[in-house]
Amino acid sequence: MNAHLKFSLSFAVTALSVVLATSCSLVSGPAEKPVEGHPSQESRMSDKPGPGYVATGVWRVKGHSGNVVYLAGTRHSVAVSEIPFPSTYYAAYQQSRDVFFEIDPESIANKFMLLRGLVSAVGFILEHRSELRSPKGHSLSDSLSPKTVKLLRAHYGSKYAKKEKLSALGLLMGHKLFGDEGSEETSGDDQKPHKANRARGDKGPEVDGADDHFRLLARRDGKKVVALDKQAVAQTIGPFLEFTLSQIRQDIAKKGVDAAVRESILKKKESVSEKDVPNDPWRYGISDREAEEEFTFLKQDPAMYQMLNPQRNTEWMKSITRAIEGKHTTTVFVGALHFPGKDGLLALLRKKGYRTEQMFGIDRPVIRSKNP
Repeated sequence: MNAHLKFSLSFAVTALSVVLATSCSLVSGPAEKPVEGHPSQESRMSDKPGPGYVATGVWRVKGHSGNVVYLAGTRHSVAVSEIPFPSTYYAAYQQSRDVFFEIDPESIANKFMLLRGLVSAVGFILEHRSELRSPKGHSLSDSLSPKTVKLLRAHYGSKYAKKEKLSALGLLMGHKLFGDEGSEETSGDDQKPHKANRARGDKGPEVDGADDHFRLLARRDGKKVVALDKQAVAQTIGPFLEFTLSQIRQDIAKKGVDAAVRESILKKKESVSEKDVPNDPWRYGISDREAEEEFTFLKQDPAMYQMLNPQRNTEWMKSITRAIEGKHTTTVFVGALHFPGKDGLLALLRKKGYRTEQMFGIDRPVIRSKNP
């Protein structure tokens, strides 16, 4: 296979999974069974605060007939240190016959959606491959200062050789989509938080998301799984990649290539103690202010933001309201950023006359031993 085409396909497949995850986890992780460390039989949940109870990222909505739907805000990749989740997540799942997710990876419709997205991603990579790869006879080192190259070699270690084929733009694009994956600091198969990471305040390695765990549980338990996203969402892949590339080009033009690389990839996080690291707000319900901060990047392109959040929320409401007025308790597991704001699911439900009640539970319930 042509080297450029091989690179394009490899980059596109990986980019697709990350882009879909960015637009709220349209791709399931590789796990085949629920992650360990969860008190799956936990049932403590209340609509009122009480001793030891905190407000959580789960809301209850009741239909006119009294049927209940729980909305559980998730994060699509979670740190090992964030497990277990608040007790309300497990309690809502236990009470539900049906569970809704953004996608169902095992469905035929989802496979077609991924295929459409892959075609779009491959088209993007082929169109921009000359920008993302170093020209023939050149390497990444040719476009950066010796000092920056030295820092990158130390950062990536033995993985740097693969980065040499990229242009500076390609390196930054890859980092934007995939994070620090591939560096010496993130290599290895150990899923437990490294002591060095914990000492400087990092939350540790990430595993599959909260929604992935409950989707796997639902499959195991024989619950009905319903996907909210439809085929149209795959149309966001190309525009999202174009938007991201445009932002990186602007960053390079404004700061210079070396400064852009150093600030994006090599800038060190401030050292903080473990006790100073806050829990991810999805656990307790993301506020409107926190959501605005999270969406700052996407809102630079209002059309892109509309496609990835408000439009999907509006489409999902059709299935959610049917479930509310249905006959079976249901839990809806979707990205927590879909809940707050005037375009969020909570506001949309209130506009339809429904009351949304935030649920309280135990933040980090202890897994009870089966032995006395």
